[in-house]
Amino acid sequence: MEYKKAPQEKSKFNSEEVTAIIKEIAESTIQDSEYSHSKVPQWNKTIIESCLKRLKEKNKNYKYVVTCVIMQNNGAGFYAGSSVYWDNMNDGSASYRHETRSVYAVINAFGLSI
Repeated sequence: MEYKKAPQEKSKFNSEEVTAIIKEIAESTIQDSEYSHSKVPQWNKTIIESCLKRLKEKNKNYKYVVTCVIMQNNGAGFYAGSSVYWDNMNDGSASYRHETRSVYAVINAFGLSI
């Protein structure tokens, strides 16, 4: 006898909800801390892993990619870009910039429907 999985309800990627998740995690991780080179790897790991965990719990119908760049806020220039080839009806992305007096973090999340 063969069993079929019940189809999971498929929902469209909601960039506003994902941005809110990223914002909450970034703010609770970095808070208003001073830049510390020794803390950056742990902040980066915590932000990425927490975002992936929360996104997966929210919607398992997506594969997620999360990137995080953390640098010292000292007036240096920074430019980043990305390009995607995906299903505009279902896939999506969200980003959040967290800035304090001495820390600048840019977090991006991409959701690719399965």
